[in-house]
Amino acid sequence: MPEANYVVITVAKTAPDYFNTAVEQASSVIDDLKSKAGALLVRLGRIGTGEQTGSVALLQFYENLNGFEKALDVYAASSDYQAMMASGKVQVVMRNIAKFHSVPFDNQITDAAKFLVLTRASAPASSVETVTQLAPVFADNGALTYRFATIVTGSNAGNRLLGVTYPSMDAIEKTYDALGENADYQAALGTFDINLRAIIRLL
Repeated sequence: MPEANYVVITVAKTAPDYFNTAVEQASSVIDDLKSKAGALLVRLGRIGTGEQTGSVALLQFYENLNGFEKALDVYAASSDYQAMMASGKVQVVMRNIAKFHSVPFDNQITDAAKFLVLTRASAPASSVETVTQLAPVFADNGALTYRFATIVTGSNAGNRLLGVTYPSMDAIEKTYDALGENADYQAALGTFDINLRAIIRLL
């Protein structure tokens, strides 16, 4: 399987009474993104914390940006996507592209992943080394995947983005308890200006 080098993150505000319908419509769009745009992985979730609580998050992983170009064609041709946008109950509020850094981690792509924690920060180039140093702390406490990227589009371009999936809230709690006792993490807080941390319930 090719390696994912980019992730496209789309956040959409969704009316509560339309959420289930939106998920059904998104399912066919996801199938098309995989079969027609070459998405290596697509995850859909509901944001549970932070400034976009209740919104839907769609994450698409691509080997290169040609895939995202094809994704735009998928949106244009999809009747379900068009119906969703025409409903007046779904509003895309953000779509950003981020490029992954190489951070060693035994990523386990599995349905066991129930939660995604996204942390966005303004951070120096040395943050890649810091995140690499901290990877064992996340692995030891239950993290299933661990990816670090730089946002390349939008108002937060240049910010770093750490995305970690977990099988449970308990694993998230254990991880952050361990980080609180980790000297490397405490030192990193002096160079990371965290401006977002959101927990997403994966669907």
